[in-house]
Amino acid sequence: MTHACLRRRFLALVLGALASLVLPAAGVGAEKPATQLYLVGVGPGDADLATLRAIHVMKRADLVFCSNRIGEKFSEHLKGKELVDGYWRLFPGYGKDPASLKGRERDQAERLDAKRKDFIARVRNAVADKKTVVILDNGDPLVYGPWAWCLEEFEDLNPVVVPGLSCFNAGNAALKRCVTTSDRTKSVILSAADWPGKTDTIDKLSVHHSTMVLFTMRAEFKDFIAKLSVNYPPETPVAVVKHAGYVDQEEVVQGTLATILDKVSQDALSFEYLIYVGDFLKHRYKNSK
Repeated sequence: MTHACLRRRFLALVLGALASLVLPAAGVGAEKPATQLYLVGVGPGDADLATLRAIHVMKRADLVFCSNRIGEKFSEHLKGKELVDGYWRLFPGYGKDPASLKGRERDQAERLDAKRKDFIARVRNAVADKKTVVILDNGDPLVYGPWAWCLEEFEDLNPVVVPGLSCFNAGNAALKRCVTTSDRTKSVILSAADWPGKTDTIDKLSVHHSTMVLFTMRAEFKDFIAKLSVNYPPETPVAVVKHAGYVDQEEVVQGTLATILDKVSQDALSFEYLIYVGDFLKHRYKNSK
């Protein structure tokens, strides 16, 4: 065998060895599919609270699932896109198993299940057609977000979440208070109306006397105050932030657990309001000596 042949064989062996080190075995460490599905938080309130990243993804979209309200708010960035409304609150477990129901309730549950399957099929078909699919959600989609279930449903599609500003952040700004600063606590508990089957109820959480921020979601205002009053003393400061993030509508009402019901009427509250409770509302920074 000539020296030239030996050199070529040696070179082939070296290259093969290097390839075995660099390239993963089939099915091991394979690259994830290119992202064509996005869950995008557009922030609370006014459109200018959406991030630049959210706007960039909107402009790239082919198919957009969003409410009519969101579609109108971001219409300049969604021109020429296919907008689809009507698929909100489709997460599994919302409602009951149709098989356990009868009559009208069963019909409603079956329609919800069929709609969920229709939504899943539309997304998968669009991605298969190489379309970029974007789901737009208010606030931060991973704080009590009704679309979070999609991340598991479409895990094989390598979905990406674009974080959004939460109404919690906008509420903090409206109050002009640091929620982690008070004389007795540095902790903040985010909660919502008590849900069936959940053990972390508001009255149990309030025993810690930490700052609490409650996402109300149309629940009865009096119920919140009653449960908070189980462990917080009557003089505990309370604030209600309405329409957090809307410059022309934002409003803050302050009181205590003993007085807030006299200042806030359930009829005057919209879906978009937060309840803050804790000593941080009366905290003042003191000069060190």
